[in-house]
Amino acid sequence: MKLNLKISFLIGILSFLISMVVGHYANNISTQQLEDKAAQSLIKLSKNTANILDREMLERYREIEFAATLYPLIDKNSKKEQKREFIEKIKNKQKHHEWIGFALPDGTVDVGTNGYLEGKNVRARPWLPAGLKGPYIGDVHDALLLAKLLPNTSGESIYFTDVAFPVKSKEGELLGVLCTHLMWQWTRDVVRSIQKEHGVDIFLLANDGLILVGPNENERKNISEISLEVAKTFKGDNSLYKLIEWQKGERYLTAYTVSEGFEEYKGFGWKVLVREKEDIAFKEIKNNSQQILFLSIAIGIIGAFIGIVLANFLVRSLENLNLKVKEFVKGKNIVFEKKNSKDEITILENTLYEFQESLSNATQLKDIAEDKVQIALKIFEQSLEGILITDKFNKIILVNKAFTRITGYTQEEIYEKDPSILSSGNNSKEFYEKMWDDIKTKGKWEGSIYNKRKDGTIYDENLRISTLKNENGEIINYLATFDSGFNS
Repeated sequence: MKLNLKISFLIGILSFLISMVVGHYANNISTQQLEDKAAQSLIKLSKNTANILDREMLERYREIEFAATLYPLIDKNSKKEQKREFIEKIKNKQKHHEWIGFALPDGTVDVGTNGYLEGKNVRARPWLPAGLKGPYIGDVHDALLLAKLLPNTSGESIYFTDVAFPVKSKEGELLGVLCTHLMWQWTRDVVRSIQKEHGVDIFLLANDGLILVGPNENERKNISEISLEVAKTFKGDNSLYKLIEWQKGERYLTAYTVSEGFEEYKGFGWKVLVREKEDIAFKEIKNNSQQILFLSIAIGIIGAFIGIVLANFLVRSLENLNLKVKEFVKGKNIVFEKKNSKDEITILENTLYEFQESLSNATQLKDIAEDKVQIALKIFEQSLEGILITDKFNKIILVNKAFTRITGYTQEEIYEKDPSILSSGNNSKEFYEKMWDDIKTKGKWEGSIYNKRKDGTIYDENLRISTLKNENGEIINYLATFDSGFNS
């Protein structure tokens, strides 16, 4: 084999192998970073879920704590009708209370909402003796006495969480215990809302591994019944994640967090497991690996071609030089010309450097784009104006903190609702027809409108509505920004 072919072949193979090794190394680093990103995202979601549940429980805890200090409960001379009317108002206003009762120190239920358990003795229930001593929050339990009395329209098992506080007169005399049976359905609603939003499975576990809320009709089973490996892996108080096989052939990226309570609510130590199927969790990794592989092959081919060309050029230069030397030895008049061109090795090194620089520029552009997205998100959340975004069917999909502050509605409460939920009824039908006519013909509308907060109060707001369109000119979203005028 001629020298030029040997060198060309060796340089071509070497260039291709180098590009593949570099690509493999880059893919390993990128894969690890994306795996950590996906896992940390699930960890964050499990922590947020636990925090939401803890904060919700704290609010319900404070409701009963405050009610236990109010008339007519603290008045020894108040009548049963007054006490019953008082607790009925609490239950009717806050729908998460399934039953509220006031029990005397001997355990007899003095009054209960809807008259349930009145005259019954409940001293065997944990909340009565504990509530006589101080604040009490019980873990999740079956309905027991109330199961036969309470209506059950959900079709799911009825479970309660008890919250109880001692009731004392102004003189400090212990008059009894105020207790509420909180519906467990609110917890299911919170968890399932988060599941739907993020497309994952969430398991809420008790201390002993009992599934309090979970997908696929797994509630009231122990997590070990579903997967013994999961039960062994995810225990203790430290947050962690792992790619684990739940059942044969079903691998999930799973994150784990233990509830720590919030402020005076110390929590039950609930465990939140969030899982996502391996192919979904690592979809971005798979796509990224394929792109790096294709790019490495392409660069390898280009590098091999350049190497072969340069090798041929170098060998030809050597052959020409050798020929000139031979001719010179024979005594022929050969003139050697001085050339200031760069050598082939330097050219190859510059080519590789330019390739690395292009990758660096691409990474910088990506980081800049991510920074812009983060800035946009911060502007959205920290804006003093309320912002509301709907889909093309005018169903609410996103609101910011200012919206919640002004209207009283949270993202979860308003999601997929029509903006007409805010209507006060003070604007005429003609007003809305003119407004929507402007939106459809001009793509925007601005004006003053009266709306209604969650608590029922009417306020005026300066409202601006515009349409967001795709490249085909089709409306894909409606954007509304507003402030609360002078009545906020």
